[in-house]
Amino acid sequence: MDNLFLKYMNKREGKNEKPSTPIGNPGPVITISREYGCHGKRIAQKLAGILTAKSAASGENKEWRWISKEILEESAKELKLSSSLVKELSDYKHSHFFKDLALFFSEDYYPGDATIKNTIAKYIHDEAEQGYVIIVGRAGEAITKSINRSFHVKLEAPLEWRSQVVSEEEGLSPADAKKECQIQDKRRAMFRDYFEKGKKDIDFFDAILNCKALSDEEILELLIIISETRGFI
Repeated sequence: MDNLFLKYMNKREGKNEKPSTPIGNPGPVITISREYGCHGKRIAQKLAGILTAKSAASGENKEWRWISKEILEESAKELKLSSSLVKELSDYKHSHFFKDLALFFSEDYYPGDATIKNTIAKYIHDEAEQGYVIIVGRAGEAITKSINRSFHVKLEAPLEWRSQVVSEEEGLSPADAKKECQIQDKRRAMFRDYFEKGKKDIDFFDAILNCKALSDEEILELLIIISETRGFI
């Protein structure tokens, strides 16, 4: 992204554009993107625990953490909005309402779409630079791609399989579950496209894993091997 969102935030806040103090060796960071119905948060939570334990066993004692809801919560604080509203706006749940507001209020009172997304991106990038973090969703793969010590994975599965998972977990009919998967996939794609600019997944992801074909344990094993191979632990 060439830090375009950082330049945007500096301009918006009236700051002179000058280089920030670089972190010597940013990362490591692992990002997990997922289609709706694939359990990215569950994988991230387990992975953070395993990597922390392995780090302790090696004597390095680095605590790995995973972030998901924190992305919206911290961004909301910066924007002085509720995290639920930031989520709804960034998920395009109220696009017409949002556009109507823009006609009546300046960004000094109500942040625009770009402001919300760039605030989210700045938080993600800052956390990734600090390292030892697993980032779930919110275009983390595009925002942190420039960090050398990073690995980016996407979890996918056939729509029918995901629909069945959502139906069972959320108590929806198969038809409603399928529709919900399609709606959520579209919203996530729209958010990612702001940063990815229509580029293909291969430009951002290092691996795409099929959750129907692989168990949680198998996915975790693959991510642990990658982490060890790349010197993250």
